[in-house]
Amino acid sequence: MKQSLQTRFARARIWITVNGRVGVKQPLALWLIPGLLIFSLLFGYRWLYFLVFCYGLVTLLCYLWVRHQGPQVRITRHLRSDWAMVGDEIQEQWELNNNSYLPLLWLEVNDASQIPGYQARRVTGCNAGETQRWITSAICTRRGVYALGPLHLRLGDPFGFFAYRWSAPASRKIVIYPPLVRLPPLMFPRGLRGGLARADLLQLFATPSVGGLREYHPGDLLSHIHWPTVARTGTLMVKEFDQERAGAIWIVLDLNRAVYPPAAEKEAPDAEDRTLSKDHRWRHADGEQRFEDGLELAVVLAASLAAQVLAAGRAVGFLTDDGQERVVVPGQGPRQLWQIMDKLVDVQASGAYALGNVIQRWQRQRGYTADPRAAVVLITPDYNSAWPGVLTAITLRGGALALLIDTVSFRTLADSTHPSPLEGLRLMLANLGIAAEIFSCTTTLPLLNPPRQYEELRVTPLGAFRRVKVLGDTRR
Repeated sequence: MKQSLQTRFARARIWITVNGRVGVKQPLALWLIPGLLIFSLLFGYRWLYFLVFCYGLVTLLCYLWVRHQGPQVRITRHLRSDWAMVGDEIQEQWELNNNSYLPLLWLEVNDASQIPGYQARRVTGCNAGETQRWITSAICTRRGVYALGPLHLRLGDPFGFFAYRWSAPASRKIVIYPPLVRLPPLMFPRGLRGGLARADLLQLFATPSVGGLREYHPGDLLSHIHWPTVARTGTLMVKEFDQERAGAIWIVLDLNRAVYPPAAEKEAPDAEDRTLSKDHRWRHADGEQRFEDGLELAVVLAASLAAQVLAAGRAVGFLTDDGQERVVVPGQGPRQLWQIMDKLVDVQASGAYALGNVIQRWQRQRGYTADPRAAVVLITPDYNSAWPGVLTAITLRGGALALLIDTVSFRTLADSTHPSPLEGLRLMLANLGIAAEIFSCTTTLPLLNPPRQYEELRVTPLGAFRRVKVLGDTRR
């Protein structure tokens, strides 16, 4: 009997609270009903009975209002793209449907998204049976993988006695990649590459590297025919394979925590930076990229370098260690660029090994012997380590290039009276036959795909339409 009563009580509680979604917002207001009833019984005033009846009726109507309207309200969100780059504008389209017969006086939308600078919180309302749409947007200011959601919503009755709360626990991920910039002229190491310049090495034996095309001769294998060219020209063309692996470039990024300044040592931005809006601090008006610390500069250099070398048709590999070893074997094509960008999207300066040790551990643990024909590009702010000796030991004929990050300039706000400590390192590398380039906080690099402005209709919180000018996505 007791268990049966408990079961019935639990079912009644679930029905009354709609599975825990309906709650009392003003408990003290509800206690007025028994208080007034007791007061009226003690003194016997008729107008007190009437007041208790009206107050109880209003309370009941408020409860029924919330209980009816809550399950009839639907809200959906649609993200235009699952990925973006730093500086792009992300946009979400929202749609609110009030399917009840009562007007939605207010709805509080509380979004728990983690994207820096993105705010989707909103208080809105709509008429009975109405659909309302709006757009929220933000400029991506920091690379990384972020969660969009979950969503928490709340609505109430006209007097605020009750509240209906529910959540949309589903969340989706959005990936914000580092931006791609145009690098200044650099002396890229050539490596030893094949291609059409080494015609004596072009054979019919299949290898991963295709050196060129020629016309079909009797006896050629049908599997070596390049059908896209045949479809375009109408002539049978056969692939020639390069028996010497093309001169791949290894990009090695230094993420040792000891060579990057901690966040506490970074100086506040100067007056010019403070005048820039928060949403546009990553871009100049002329489409250039600026950097707030040495780590972001190093990451952007690595991504842009990979994009530029791959666009030239060369194979690129990637190596770094930020507490976990991140390796991308040499390859070509757009897919290789996205593999490298996936490794760079969330890296931090948290590595425990110096740059030279990272290279040596990679060779020792994987049994990897550096190809003398491959070239190496190092990106590092380290000017006290012994990595130049390790670099000269592994680059026998392929050549090397060092991109040096002047992290001191980010702390001293590029004080020109203090020469960069990397100048001596650059001279030493020059004596070893290794080209080097220094990048500092004053470095501004043009974006590979600069944004453009366009007009768009936006809905204000009061429901009005307004035409605004916004920065376009780099992929538009």
